Amino acid sequence: MSEEVAEAPAADLVDQANGQASVDWKASIPEEIRGHKSLETIQDVPSLAKSYVNAQSMIGADKIALPGKSSTPEQWSEIYSKLGRPEAADKYELSNKLPEGQEVNEQLMGGFTNTAHAAGLNTKQAQSLLDWYNNVLVDNTAQVTAAEQAQLEEKTNELKQHYGPAFDDRVKLARAVSAQFTEGDESLHEVKLADGSLLGNHPDFIKMVSNMGVFMKEKMGEDKLEGVKTSGAATKHELEGKIAELSAPDTPYWDSKHPQHDWYVNEVTRINGELYPDE
Repeated sequence: MSEEVAEAPAADLVDQANGQASVDWKASIPEEIRGHKSLETIQDVPSLAKSYVNAQSMIGADKIALPGKSSTPEQWSEIYSKLGRPEAADKYELSNKLPEGQEVNEQLMGGFTNTAHAAGLNTKQAQSLLDWYNNVLVDNTAQVTAAEQAQLEEKTNELKQHYGPAFDDRVKLARAVSAQFTEGDESLHEVKLADGSLLGNHPDFIKMVSNMGVFMKEKMGEDKLEGVKTSGAATKHELEGKIAELSAPDTPYWDSKHPQHDWYVNEVTRINGELYPDE
């Protein structure tokens, strides 16, 4: 009987040990986190400890916690600084490549760096944005220059059509009159009109000032206008009037037997050559 009694406690110890081994380790942790997805692959306490150690090793000074909806401006500012934002707006070291002929607008540049700093941009990000802006500026400048050149050519051709051979003379007169009455101040010519053209290039302005020059030359003499020495070429309107006069009905131009017929024909041909030199 004594031997049977001695064997019973040993069997109980084995059963207890086996029971403890089969117990789920998650039973010892709070119920609200037992079903968390991050614990699904962890089978026992040693595995949990190993996972914790690995997680701790990944946490360091170079890691940044993601901001949330409730993050304060101060917390955002700290994050921006960790991501490389300069200490202050004037600490950006940027290369400002402007189109040829343009200078840095310090006020505009200051506004850019202030905005970049407030937005949390680091130097690389701010430089990328500035480069993009300058490239757009270059493209726009080229487009504006091309448009202005095309507009100038259009207005020049309009004046050439109007004045014909006298184009150069009339432009000289216009410049001389303008210089005399503005005392050399060219700012009047730089006034921009509604269509974007400059006053000094507008055909109507040039015609008006040129007509003033013709009047002054007739009343005062060409020498009274400084810097003017014209060729005396007639305008398109004057040449057309001359042709109309020479080829009017009942003139020798139409009478082949008239002694002056050839002269009239030759004169009309010559004037037409002045009017249309490329034909």
